[in-house]
Amino acid sequence: MVVAMASQVLLVDDDAQFCKAVKSALEGSDYLVTIAADAEQAWQYFQDHDFSLVLLDLMLPDVDGLDLCQRFREHSYVPILVTSARHDQGDRMAALEVGADSYLAKPFETRELLARVAACLRRVRQYSAVPSVTEELQIGVVRLDVKSRVVQVQGQPVKLTPKEFDLLHALMGKAGQVYRSEDLLWDVWGYDSGIQTRTLDVHIGRLRSKIEADPSHPQCIITVPGVGYMFPEVTVNKAAG
Repeated sequence: MVVAMASQVLLVDDDAQFCKAVKSALEGSDYLVTIAADAEQAWQYFQDHDFSLVLLDLMLPDVDGLDLCQRFREHSYVPILVTSARHDQGDRMAALEVGADSYLAKPFETRELLARVAACLRRVRQYSAVPSVTEELQIGVVRLDVKSRVVQVQGQPVKLTPKEFDLLHALMGKAGQVYRSEDLLWDVWGYDSGIQTRTLDVHIGRLRSKIEADPSHPQCIITVPGVGYMFPEVTVNKAAG
């Protein structure tokens, strides 16, 4: 009998009472929780352990949580769920744009936290369980290697952020089909009702600038007005910009 290992969660927050409550809730659902009270301690733990998920507050005593989020993302694809008292839409968008997978504003119900954690981990499992027959996708001049997370255009490597890669992977995986904006937000970011499509639009724009010959007249990522986006089954893109 194979026993599944418990997912390890790094909780980064300097509010001791909050950490105690969250730790109790997560451990009650069989997660292992490590608490870090500041960015320096969090980074040390992050380097020393293989975490399945990071829960990150933005208001840390030593650095802005956005900076730490970006640092995590530059070194790992671990899912990051921001839990913050900042309710401003700009903070939500900023967190997503530097690499967070989801954003949960404080205060929140324990049930919502557990659902969001489970959703983040489920998306990771879905990406890692991609069948071998789809480990490489090539449409026109764009080639995407799922296993190595490498993208090439016209045979030349293109450097994408983790979210840009996931977005391209999602679109290419449904080539020829219209991908609704709300579905993309959920599948790539863990969409909730507080996140606006501007986040998606920003990432689409950045992705186009890296893979399209002429981003102002895209041939790879087509906008379907009022619905979403589509990656055609055949593209005529001749070179990256």
